Amino acid sequence: MAVDPFIERAEPGTADSGGTALETHANAALARWIQDHPQVADQIRETVRAHTHLQELEGRTQDAEEAKQEAEHHHTTLVTRLDPGGRRVLGFAVGAALVVALVVLDAIPLNWAAQAFGLDSAGTWLVTLILVVASVGAMLGFELTSGHRRRRGLLSAVAAAGYLGLLGLRTDFLITVASESPIVALLQATMLTAISAGLVLCGSAVLSRTRSLGQSRSRTAAHRARQAAAEARTAQNLAGEKVLRHIGGLRQVLLPWALSSAAPAGADRAEWASALERAVRRLFPAL
Repeated sequence: MAVDPFIERAEPGTADSGGTALETHANAALARWIQDHPQVADQIRETVRAHTHLQELEGRTQDAEEAKQEAEHHHTTLVTRLDPGGRRVLGFAVGAALVVALVVLDAIPLNWAAQAFGLDSAGTWLVTLILVVASVGAMLGFELTSGHRRRRGLLSAVAAAGYLGLLGLRTDFLITVASESPIVALLQATMLTAISAGLVLCGSAVLSRTRSLGQSRSRTAAHRARQAAAEARTAQNLAGEKVLRHIGGLRQVLLPWALSSAAPAGADRAEWASALERAVRRLFPAL
């Protein structure tokens, strides 16, 4: 923050042309003037209070920046380890909600397929639940074997065998119970099986684009840390502007008095003005 030169701290080693006596006169004159003008003392206290608040905000901003860097580093590390290609664009909550929706939709054709086992209502729903669990397992299996071609091929073969079995059972059920022609029964069974398989593939695709829970949390934490840092910087800037306004007001009040005050014997006007300015600076040691 740029501080007005009128109250900036003097550079170390600056010579005092008026000596110690002149400094003492300047301090005493300034003290008497502030005592005679309480409103100036109040303004000085407000300036010091505003600057103290600014220093607190600077500390908070530094802490917020450090927290932001730490959160971003943690998130970047997870992304590098879990998603170096940047394919996972869905948050964990969104991806989980989509998978649940696909599983619920898949339960409908799976229930129709379970009817082919010829069980009662409770047995049919039990088989449906088993098939739903198997579908969820297939979704997870395709995601977990994405980097292993051999394992994925084996899983695909098992899933294909399972769906072919359901296709045959459903076709036989439609021919026997519903008295459908073999072609119509095969078409209907194929459609139901294709819908179920398609939903499983969609679920697997959603999982492959979904961030893990840890990655989603780290992304959220990094976003919140960036927001907190931005808010801290904004608050610091506003506080700095407030301090500058106080400083400007003090300059308008103190500088004319400093220039018009009578110099003590043995000191010229320039030496006296310089001594008064240093005395004013010492009112704000933190500025």
